[in-house]
Amino acid sequence: MRTQLIRTATKRLDSFHAASYFSPIVTAHLEDAGLPRPAHYFAARGCALGPASAELVASTFFPFNPELVARVVPGCWSAVSPERVLATRLDGVRALVASLAASVASQESEDRASTLEQAAIRVRRNLAPVIEAQPVSGRALYAAHRSALGEEYARADSEDPLFALWVTTTLLREFRGDGHVAALIAHGLSGLEASVLDCATGRAWRPSSARRSRGWSDDTWRETAAALSARGLLTDESDLAELTDSGTQLKERIEAATDASVATAWSAVSDNALAEIREDAKLIAEAVTAARLIPQKLFGRESG
Repeated sequence: MRTQLIRTATKRLDSFHAASYFSPIVTAHLEDAGLPRPAHYFAARGCALGPASAELVASTFFPFNPELVARVVPGCWSAVSPERVLATRLDGVRALVASLAASVASQESEDRASTLEQAAIRVRRNLAPVIEAQPVSGRALYAAHRSALGEEYARADSEDPLFALWVTTTLLREFRGDGHVAALIAHGLSGLEASVLDCATGRAWRPSSARRSRGWSDDTWRETAAALSARGLLTDESDLAELTDSGTQLKERIEAATDASVATAWSAVSDNALAEIREDAKLIAEAVTAARLIPQKLFGRESG
């Protein structure tokens, strides 16, 4: 029961964090700083690592084609330093959450906006023991973000509640993300194989969207899908492929391993606080959806 509550709450909060990657507001800030658009995602997320090499970014991001990463990293650091990218990213996020709050207030009501802020305050308070219990050992991307965002996290109580929540959810996401990558590797999957299987669930990126964003060619994707199908994990190699029973079982084993990788940190939260996090996270995710901060056309199943 707790494991499912944690999964649900995490997924809902992930949408709030992920909105910053799709936001034209954040994009405008990064462009104004002089960062080339193709480098935005890699630089915004990778700047916590310092002037990282393409190999380091590719290894920690995992599902992206290393050749795509190498086209923008480390060249992006010559255009804008990692320190300036981080500062620009945070300024963009502040503007994004201010826009979200204003949108909720204008489209719904001031009371609804206040409710959203109170939910953000409660989530951050309830998650504080989890964040404090998350070790950096073996978690390269989380460790980098913990260092880069440490001061922001410490003074977040004096910040806008929604910005403070974004900082918290970023640390939560990167910690679980590192654990998930470890689980994928332990189960013998490459980043591309993991992406193909993820898309086949119908709850993640559409295959066509995943290929574009992660830099995989149609041929390479199809070859990988065919190999997974031959292993009995996919129904076929097309973009309409679904997981077989064996594929579903593999995905569940990976998720269980990911759950186990964060269980100790989450044990610091009581059942009541966890239930409250889940409900508040639902309200926050609904606000993200209502504001259309994440383009839904990129996700789900491909049309037949």
